Amino acid sequence: MPTGYTAKLMEKGQDFRSFVLTCARGMGACVMQRDDPMDEPPAKQKPSDYHVKAIAEAGKKLAKLKAMTPAKQRAHGEELRAAELARLKQSQAEEQKQEARLELMAAQVRAWQPPSKDHQGLQDFMLDQIKISKHGDWMAKYVREAEQKGAEAYFVEALSKAARDIDYHREEHDKEVARTNGRNEWIDQLYKSLP
Repeated sequence: MPTGYTAKLMEKGQDFRSFVLTCARGMGACVMQRDDPMDEPPAKQKPSDYHVKAIAEAGKKLAKLKAMTPAKQRAHGEELRAAELARLKQSQAEEQKQEARLELMAAQVRAWQPPSKDHQGLQDFMLDQIKISKHGDWMAKYVREAEQKGAEAYFVEALSKAARDIDYHREEHDKEVARTNGRNEWIDQLYKSLP
């Protein structure tokens, strides 16, 4: 039975060079051509521009944050604080609903009379599952911390994050370029080795 790499060889015949180039499409150097038609030979690639665009976006964000007046910095910090508190309180409310469901079920499991001693393990198992699923009100700690943190701290965090994003995306872009160069070198070497 033919594979995607041997179908043409088996059905129509194929010269060595064409067969090598078809099979090369299955190698890591050609990973970026995975969605291209199989009859397209290995081709050199260009680095993705994802990280370049992300650097530009983070740079704009950093510049915008740095350009803010102290009053706008405080207002932005307050917006970030309010959004974080809303997110945390929503998570806390969901957590409390989950805890209530677990408590209700635990009460039902404890009230249940297993039909035999052999079923006692099931009751113990159910209670254990409920116990390990409970996490208490751990979100309360994060809500308190968020409430105690001032608007200035939220602004400074946003400023730091934008700067870190630039560094991160620069580093990742350098890695992307190195990977692409390595793939392209592999493809060059392949073509040079073929008749």
